[in-house]
Amino acid sequence: MHHPHVSPARPTTRRRRAFNLIEMLVALAITAALLTATMIALDASFRAYQATTEVASTHTIARLAMNRMLTLIRTGTEFGPMPANPLDTLVVSESIEFRATSGNIMSLEWNEAEERLELAIFEEIDGVMTETMRQVLLDGVIAQYDEGGQKVMPFALEYELGTKLYRATIDLAVQPDDNLSTGIDGNSNQIIRLVASAMPRTHEY
Repeated sequence: MHHPHVSPARPTTRRRRAFNLIEMLVALAITAALLTATMIALDASFRAYQATTEVASTHTIARLAMNRMLTLIRTGTEFGPMPANPLDTLVVSESIEFRATSGNIMSLEWNEAEERLELAIFEEIDGVMTETMRQVLLDGVIAQYDEGGQKVMPFALEYELGTKLYRATIDLAVQPDDNLSTGIDGNSNQIIRLVASAMPRTHEY
């Protein structure tokens, strides 16, 4: 018996439709939006990280410098500048001097133009007080003003009888230094205010 030949069925191939122009534009718009959101998030994260690390490191350095200055006040015996009039008890100044029995002077000076606090040593050479050393103690010390618009000096010295230092107050405004070099702008520095007072040990008892 002759059976008719039956050809096997061929699987049908379904053609996939390609993206049209509108769908491509929508996909590109979504991708661009996602990239923009990612960059904004990264920018915000970087700014927060930068501000935190700068303030933390500057605060640590400023506190160490402040502690060093307070130690000099507590252990010192002769100070300057002194009042021009012995009847005056308060001197506000850009500097404070620590005078040794040898005649040498250590001076802490605020350099307003360079926005930094400097330590200078003066020694008597051939009868003349000569600066022999100067170094930066703290960077970023900026000017500050009171409510009346008057500039606040970093050092306030309270004297007794015009010659004996009773108490010294240090008032500093420090701005963190932005040393990071990146393509993202992150200059949102915070000002650190440090205020402390100390008395020479001869007045602590």
